[in-house]
Amino acid sequence: MRTTSFRSTKRKWDYIPEYALAQTPRYTSYPPANRFSARVNSSKAQAAIASLPAASSISLYLHIPFCKKLCWYCGCHTSVPTIADPVAPYVEALIHEIEIAGELAPGNARVDHIHFGGGSPDILTPEQIMRIFVALRSSFQVGRFAEIAAELDPRGARPEVIDAFASGGLTRASLGVQVLDVSVQKRINRIQTEDQIASAVRLLRAAGIVSLNLDMMYGLPGQTREHVVETALFIAAQDADRVATFGYAHVPWMKKHQNAIATDDLASGEERFRQAEMAASALETAGYLPIGFDHFAAPGDSLVAADRDGRLRRNFQGYTDDDAIALIGFGASAISSLPGLTYQNTTDTSTYKADIMAGRLPVVRGVAHTQADVRTGKLIERILCDFEVNVPGDLLIAACPQLTALTDAGLAQLSGTHLIVTDRGRPYVRNIAACFDPEIAHSVNRHSLAV
Repeated sequence: MRTTSFRSTKRKWDYIPEYALAQTPRYTSYPPANRFSARVNSSKAQAAIASLPAASSISLYLHIPFCKKLCWYCGCHTSVPTIADPVAPYVEALIHEIEIAGELAPGNARVDHIHFGGGSPDILTPEQIMRIFVALRSSFQVGRFAEIAAELDPRGARPEVIDAFASGGLTRASLGVQVLDVSVQKRINRIQTEDQIASAVRLLRAAGIVSLNLDMMYGLPGQTREHVVETALFIAAQDADRVATFGYAHVPWMKKHQNAIATDDLASGEERFRQAEMAASALETAGYLPIGFDHFAAPGDSLVAADRDGRLRRNFQGYTDDDAIALIGFGASAISSLPGLTYQNTTDTSTYKADIMAGRLPVVRGVAHTQADVRTGKLIERILCDFEVNVPGDLLIAACPQLTALTDAGLAQLSGTHLIVTDRGRPYVRNIAACFDPEIAHSVNRHSLAV
């Protein structure tokens, strides 16, 4: 359990351009994905799965890389189908990949978390959803009380799709609200009404889904602070259990469709910063508690207990109370994180299907963890989750040249080797974590803005 008291951040944020506009990794893994290399391949991935300890607790992620319409802000690996039915053969390959991994993993490994992401998993038919659930339970020992989550588009959350997920054991759903203002929705090519979102919420609750996560964004083209507050208050009125607030990452060099967004419409550095501040303030005023740097949870949610008890974790889905030692990803672009190895599948769906049908995992890149990586990754995770940590002396000495400026600015405090992120420094926790990343200064890849 962390030593500082559980505290709110309901105070005015201090805008410091040097740090707010810095480009830093989100650190959903360490090393970050932009440092993966082709030296990690299918054989290494298969060996890592086969080497999992007996009776391991593992998590599974399934990536569905299709959407009916592309949102221009999207940074995910997805596409709009251009042939008659690309989903059916993809599902066949996905099921086969699940079977391959299931044969490699220890037979007594227990699955306590399953997450469907995308893309839009609601593009699946009820029959495809049920077939995937059958494959998961046939290939793995899924715990009776496993958390099963799915990211859904309110516009595609049809009753029959929700019922199929519920029948498969869905316990938590995440809906992308993003922004309510119609003029901003037009700028990002995502038109959805309040009624559509509220209807999806009602359908999920009626189907017995016990936990709802609603996502919202700031920094979108044409978005204002008033738009952010409007969206936050609407989400609170839906009685969401969790809320994730994401800053739009404009990376057209990686996602070509983002060129459809006019850069002149994007908020300035301080306006974007104030939008993040207003989102946090509105949600906390509505009764939500801050979790990490971009999540909020209702007081009774399990994330709050995990945060209070020092059990909060961070992975590719963001903040979680999932304590599994391994995350196995299925589908094109899916990332897996196992003891000693992180790897990613090919993003090309044709190559993905060909590799799977040839009987091999479609792994194209990754990174083998050194002991130094493991130490650094654990340290960064605790900073981002707990906002305080005891820093090993050698890592503190190495970080001091970068960390000193942040402590001098009052964003962090050091008492011996004990580091605390101050309330003033909370918006800049990614900057503080990056001080302990020895490769950040040498990274040529561009990252999203820190705030």
